[in-house]
Amino acid sequence: MSEEEPVDKKPEIEEACKPHCSNEWAEYRACVKRIENDTTGEAHCTGQYLDFWRCVDHCAAKRIFQTLK
Repeated sequence: MSEEEPVDKKPEIEEACKPHCSNEWAEYRACVKRIENDTTGEAHCTGQYLDFWRCVDHCAAKRIFQTLK
């Protein structure tokens, strides 16, 4: 049996999925731009940020599970 360390493919797979989620990323960046001058500290883009990562996770999930042994 091989003594090699397992390689985590998740970061690589997530990077490959990011272009697939360009609409969600654009919405997040637009939100950041909109609130950059907020002086109240109450505005945030958490929803858009989470939408982007939800898209990435959805894309990556199938690929990640295919790499498991």
